[in-house]
Amino acid sequence: MQVKLNEIANIQFGYYGQPSKYGTIPYLQAKHFNEFGQYINEDDNFLEEDAKVTANFLQNDDILFVAKGFRFFATLYKQEFGNAVASSIFFIIRVDTTKIIPAYLVSVLNLPKNLLYFQQSASGSSIPSIRKNELADFTFNLIPLVQQMKVVALQELYLKDIELTSNLIKEKQKLFQTTISTIIK
Repeated sequence: MQVKLNEIANIQFGYYGQPSKYGTIPYLQAKHFNEFGQYINEDDNFLEEDAKVTANFLQNDDILFVAKGFRFFATLYKQEFGNAVASSIFFIIRVDTTKIIPAYLVSVLNLPKNLLYFQQSASGSSIPSIRKNELADFTFNLIPLVQQMKVVALQELYLKDIELTSNLIKEKQKLFQTTISTIIK
């Protein structure tokens, strides 16, 4: 069944704030996510905690969609990351979980054809950006929840495989460098 994003989700802008060297609340930027959209937990921007900041804390299973810049992607925020606030580079999407699994929507948004659609829809002379109504009008195929769970499970396996492969490459690099260092001593 074809649906528009705004039929199954609430979309809001991320928070615009000034990072502070005295802040303790991570202020998420696109650079805090790897090329696969996974949180890398290397926070270097923080906000001072006040009523406005706490009102903008992300909730478990919020979808963060980067809508400004040259790298559009969606990612899923998990409460285990700790309290955090998404910067205004993101749209925050909260879905109706009776109709859609948040991780399924992340998979759909990150499909190459859909990312290309957003790149082509983006406007702006120097920094491309997607308007809220363009995201809200995004139409996609909403499959039954049971099938959504299968897509999510496949996505999780894919990301785990990418992580293991990346770790294996790092270990091979260390082994090679150690071997070469030992030989040329």
